[in-house]
This record gives sequence, structure tokens and C-alpha cells, in this order.
Amino acid sequence: MRKRCLKYIVLFSAVAVLVACGSRRAAAPTGRYSREPIREVTQEQIDADSKLIDALSLHESGRTDEALEAYVRLAAADPRCAAAWYEMSRLALSRGWTDSARACIERAVAVDGSNRWYLLMQAEVYGRQGDGRGLARTWERIVDVDPERLENYYELSNARIAAGDLDGAVEALNRVERRVGVTEEVSLQKQRLWLAAGKEDKAERELVALAAALPHEKRYQAMLAEMYMSRGKTAKAKQYYDRVLAADPDDEYIHVQLAEYYKRTGHPDQADRELELAFANPRLDCSTKVQLMASFYSNEEFYTTRSATTFRLLEQVMRTCDDSAQYALVYGDVLMRQGRYAEAARWLELSLQRDSSRYEVWEGLLVCLTEVDEREADMVAYAARAERLFPMKTLPLYLQALYAYNQDRYADAAQKLDRILKWGFHNGYLEAESHALAAECYYRTGQYDKAWRAFDRFLELKPDDWGMMNNYAYYMAEQGVQLDKAERLSRRTIEAEPEQANSLDTYGWILHLLGRDAEARPYLERAVKLDPQSETLRRHLDQVKGQ
Repeated sequence: MRKRCLKYIVLFSAVAVLVACGSRRAAAPTGRYSREPIREVTQEQIDADSKLIDALSLHESGRTDEALEAYVRLAAADPRCAAAWYEMSRLALSRGWTDSARACIERAVAVDGSNRWYLLMQAEVYGRQGDGRGLARTWERIVDVDPERLENYYELSNARIAAGDLDGAVEALNRVERRVGVTEEVSLQKQRLWLAAGKEDKAERELVALAAALPHEKRYQAMLAEMYMSRGKTAKAKQYYDRVLAADPDDEYIHVQLAEYYKRTGHPDQADRELELAFANPRLDCSTKVQLMASFYSNEEFYTTRSATTFRLLEQVMRTCDDSAQYALVYGDVLMRQGRYAEAARWLELSLQRDSSRYEVWEGLLVCLTEVDEREADMVAYAARAERLFPMKTLPLYLQALYAYNQDRYADAAQKLDRILKWGFHNGYLEAESHALAAECYYRTGQYDKAWRAFDRFLELKPDDWGMMNNYAYYMAEQGVQLDKAERLSRRTIEAEPEQANSLDTYGWILHLLGRDAEARPYLERAVKLDPQSETLRRHLDQVKGQ
């Protein structure tokens, strides 16, 4: 007997919520110190309760297979033992047997439909099975059993949503409202439900009622304004924006919302002024300001049609930000697009100090530095660093090659250009420029075949570049190769630019090499007349004259 008593004590917390087997129920006390009246209990009922406790003990100790068998025997002996059905449902659900769990809990609820724990279990099973209607019916019973618990009404509303009954879901929330009054949580949930049902007028009434019930909350006025804006009712939206502004002129977002309003209604200048007022508010943090600019203006507006305004706003942000480096990339980009390359370069350098992993920032900086003569050495240094980080990108290699070429280090330049030509080009970026520079470098390092190929490819890309065409023709003439081709190319240049001294000289010299001095002489004379200071042109003419 002692052993059974100890077992009962151990399991008391687990069975406290259950009604024992049979239909017996504990009577509620009638007073603070009253005792439950003594009632006669049969030996059969005592034995059934003892078996239930034994089964629960097996269950709690992890011997679930034995516990399940014990529950089954108990339910077979006493089909009205609701606790046994409930525990079998729990075990079945834990093993994923939802159909069995459903059958068992429905038997338990059939015996005792007022037990909240049984009903909660039934709701969980129906939810697992996706039975929205069953779930809604069960939560309706739970509300009837425990009408004072507010969360039951929220669960009922959710269950009715699952059942596709949006009107019923709203009605459940109305019952909460009748108990506690108008609240944001309930009103906004009802608004969302009406919107989901496509009933915008009812959704609007919910928000209007909330704003009327809580007039001191300006954000409800703002929400109404935004709702009217989304529905195209701009005049009504303006009324509510004005209320927010009157309630709190220092509100950090009201001027942003008014800017959107004026932009939507076709008043861009007023929209810009409102945005400037918003940006002047110290309560609006810098990150938000930058994000607002990015979302408020399109790319075309930001960089062209409204660029004066956007730049002014961005300068305002940069002046007031504690961590302006965070926005250095945006500011540097705007400065670069305005042609302020020296300033842009400084901000892009600052951006790279924070994050050197973005190639487009390196490229922007290199482009800026090519426009700032006094920073040529910095440009080359940054190009070398960018090459180490991004070895297959074209611009860093090209700029180093160009610098080496200008320093007469043709072999170094050719080495960089070899890599560029080997890896190819993305969408033709710098392809023509790289072939032109490579042609010059290859020629100067005696790699004539590579030079001719580079010239040919360049002229495929830029067939009307008369300067490079003239160089190509002259270099072939210098080497005494492909003179017929050189003559054809040179003739095209003088036809395009008949007053270009160098082109005339090239053509005359090629004719001379072809043994056509009589034809060559007028072109060389014309070249010298156009550029009398050139010793090379005069020397060519003298040779043709035989002097």
C-alpha cells in the first residue's frame, strides 16, 4: 500500500488536470475552508484509478510502449475512461500518428466535453491535420468553457481564418473588443482581415474608429493618411498629414510623408522642400536619410533631372553625420558624376579604407585619378593594388601599361597588355584602347607580327580612327612590308583628312617606296607646306627630289 501511495504522490502533478476514469467529478468547494463531501466509491472505480496511475507512471518514466498497452487495456475495460483516451492521443501524436490521435481525443471529448485540456489537445490535433473547420469548432467550445481568458478569442479568430471564415474571425475579435474596448492590436488585426477579404471600406472604418478612440496617438492619423494615399484618395490623405503636423511639428517622418504626397500629386519642388525639412531634423539618423534619398528619387532624377537637389541634400547629410565614412561611396559617386574628380577620389579612398572588397569602388577611384594630373603616381599605386586584389580586371592593368608606355618602358607595358589580350574583354570594355596601346608597344619592342595583329583588330573595332590607321601604314612602310596594304590604308586617311600633314607625308613616302616618286612629290610638298617645322617631312621631300 505504501508503494502505491508513493507512486500517486510522484504522479500527482501529471494527473491533476485529468478527471479519473468514469464519469465521477470533483465537486467545487462551497467555501474557503469547506471540504469535499465524502461520497461512496466502488472498488471497481478504485481499481480503474489505480491502473490509470500505473499507466501514467510508465508513461512518465519513458516506457511508452508499455504505457500505451496499459491505456488500451484500460480503455477497453472502461470506454468512458476519458483520461486513458486523452493519454493515448498524446502518445499517438508524439509518434506522428495523427489519425489515431484524432480518434482517441474525440473519444475523450465525447466523455467529458468541458475539460479544457482535452479540448486543447483536440485543437492541436486538428491543427496538425489542417482541419480548419474542426479547429474552429473546437476553439468555440474552449471559449464556452473558459470565456474569461482573452487569448481564447484570438485563437478562435485564427482558427476561423484557417477555416476560411473571415467574417467569423472578425466577430471573434469583436468579442474581445466588447470586453476590453478599442485596442490597437485588435483594430489592426481586423483591418488586415478586411483587407485580405477585399473589403477596403470596412478596413478603413476599423482604422478610423481606432484613430477616433485614441486621438492622442498621432501614428494612427499617419496610418490613415498612408492608407488613403495607397487608395488614391490624396485629398483625404492630406487632411490626416496636416493633423500629424499640427500635433507634432518636430515629427521626424511627417515631412518625409508630405514629400511623398507632393511628389505623387505633381509638385516636385514642394516635395524637395519637404524632404529638406525632414533632413534638417536631427532626430532622423543619417542612415535613414541616405536610404530615403535612394528610394525617393529614381536614378534619372538622382543623377540628372533633380541632381542639384539631390546633391544639396547629400551634402547636408554629410555635414551632419558623425560617421560620414559609411556614406563615402554614395557621396563619392555623386561627386564623380558631377565631374568633381579630385573631391570624389578622396571620398572613394575613404570608402576603400572601410571595405576594399568591392571592385567597382576601385574602378571609380582609378577613373577619378586619371582626371587629376597631380595624382598620377597615386593612380599607378592604386592600380597595382587593385591588380593584386582583382588580377583579371582590365582597367588596373591598362592604366599601368599606359603609364609605363608614357615612361618609354615599352616592354613593361607590353607584359601587362599581354595579360589583358589573353583574358579577353567584358562587353568590349577597353578592348579598342588595349589593342591600340598594344600595337604601339609591340612595334617598339620589335614584335612586329603581334603589332600588325593588334592594329588589325583595333581597326575592326574603330575603322574610322585615321590617326591609328596612319601609324599602322607608316610602320609597315618603315619595315618595308605589305606596302600595297600600307598604301591602301594611307590613301583612306588622306581622303578623310586631306589637310593632315603627317598623313600626307606617310602616303607620299609609301609611294616613294613603291617607286612612284612623281606621284609622291605633290603629297610631300603639301605636307611640308602644312608643317614647315618638321625635319622628318622635309627630309622625305628632299629624298624624293633627289637632293
